[in-house]
Amino acid sequence: IQKNLEVPLGEILQMAAERGILMPPIRTAVRTGDTLMPERRKMLICPPHILVTTPESLYILLTAEKSRGILRHVETLIVDEIHAVADDKRGAHLTLSLERLEELTYLPAVRIGLSATQKPIEEIARFLAGNGRPDPVIVNVGHGRKLDLAVEVPASSLEAIATNEMWDEIYTRIVELVQQHRSTLIFVNTRRLAERISHRLSERLGEDKVAAHHGSLSRKLRLTAEKKLKDGDIKVLVATASLE
Repeated sequence: IQKNLEVPLGEILQMAAERGILMPPIRTAVRTGDTLMPERRKMLICPPHILVTTPESLYILLTAEKSRGILRHVETLIVDEIHAVADDKRGAHLTLSLERLEELTYLPAVRIGLSATQKPIEEIARFLAGNGRPDPVIVNVGHGRKLDLAVEVPASSLEAIATNEMWDEIYTRIVELVQQHRSTLIFVNTRRLAERISHRLSERLGEDKVAAHHGSLSRKLRLTAEKKLKDGDIKVLVATASLE
């Protein structure tokens, strides 16, 4: 999200300069479990205008005196992909943090929930607004999209344990699909499987065309893999839920 903000914010500054308007830069920052300590200290010294964070990191920010000080000025709160937290303990934890933030800010922050897949949308909206508040405003532009969806299985008979021959069939088919597209994401259940599949695909496609992404990799390696995928430097990224 922060990277996607950089281009439009830069364009805003450029347009202001072209019109002779003196405009200070709009600062952004990210606060997650991966944020390095120097960056955390910098955020407290020079607070950003836009802070991108997670429910867990927001909770931590609400518990520290210095970070509570910069949160008092929050005017707008955006919960992206709200459907992902609306029905679990993480969402319940987030609602408590939102109420704590409400008590902290000088004025109640405008709450905005974003998602392309929420349903029922009215219930998700009430979840965001909280109890005892006016009905939220719902903007529903529809979520229909065209999908090319298919389920494929190996030609060999499925057994309790996949044979080497079956894996060869799977790798061959994946390579065929990869070569038909600019980039491909492959999601697997475990870190070990991510490493194994990425290694096997590297043997077929080349080491510079395949990367792995999972929780055991360092933050630097994960970010490098993500950048290579976005830049088109690799054709395949084999990942666990860490990529979500």
